[in-house]
Amino acid sequence: MGVSIHYRGKLRSPANIQPLTEELIDICKSAGWNYKVLDFPDPEPGDEPFSGVTFQPHPQSESVWMLFNPRGELSHPFAGKVDDGLPWSFTKTQFAGAEAHKAICQLFRYLEKQWFETFEVEDETNYWVTGDVQHLQDTLGYLDDAITAFTDGFDDAPAKEGEPLENRIVGVLQRFWDRRKPPGWKPS
Repeated sequence: MGVSIHYRGKLRSPANIQPLTEELIDICKSAGWNYKVLDFPDPEPGDEPFSGVTFQPHPQSESVWMLFNPRGELSHPFAGKVDDGLPWSFTKTQFAGAEAHKAICQLFRYLEKQWFETFEVEDETNYWVTGDVQHLQDTLGYLDDAITAFTDGFDDAPAKEGEPLENRIVGVLQRFWDRRKPPGWKPS
């Protein structure tokens, strides 16, 4: 479980890679975020060169990868090849909280307007689309509760003799479902 922001895009010009990287370094310094500049001009055979910066807006978030191939397309060293256009990058914000998630989305909005020809975001909380901070907070809280309920559920309900693990898992999940529904959930 975890909340992630998935993103992909292409700069208006590959010539913008260096100035964007410099701006991101300035933003990271101003915000007090850890960052690392990466430049791999001579990759292994079959891989593309890339350069840019990774940064971590919160100690409990994964890094945001703003790395670009020579065509100015966002690149991620672990993304692999894609058939439907640009590769996706992602950052997990589940344990960093709503403010870090919101900050990344706000930064992406700025970067999209300032630098990108195309920029696409899929935000598992839907904050990118709605801007609804309360829903973002509710979603993160719900998932935190679900993780706690799942781990505590095994302590609270010890295994019965011969009970299959599958039945225990279903029981823990059912007790949580009976207690709390996801934000925005409505019965059909």
